[in-house]
Amino acid sequence: MRVSVLVLAVGLIPSAAAAKAPFYVGIWSPSAKSCKANPLEVEGAIFRIERSQIIWNETTCAFKLSAARPTGNGTAIPATCESEGRISKTTYMFDTVSGRMRMNGHVMVRCKDSDWRTGYE
Repeated sequence: MRVSVLVLAVGLIPSAAAAKAPFYVGIWSPSAKSCKANPLEVEGAIFRIERSQIIWNETTCAFKLSAARPTGNGTAIPATCESEGRISKTTYMFDTVSGRMRMNGHVMVRCKDSDWRTGYE
């Protein structure tokens, strides 16, 4: 009885691999200076990438994770975006170059979580 309860309890603990966020999740910018820029004044200054979406300025793109596919050293994820009432579809390509994240061909700098803002604060 004790053994079966222990085995059941261990089965409820999520694995480290399942809990680990993808490498592209975080707050990103094209440059360290842009991490501090007002996103309402500098288009594309800062991006918030979560497991299921990307947010910047007035745009939110929901990832279709079920259609994600591996690429050489990254992943391609289709997304549906909404910006100022308009809907569009795109694919985000995330990979790494010299240890840095690249999004759609642009090498990005990881910003501090505290750098994230919408500009409307």
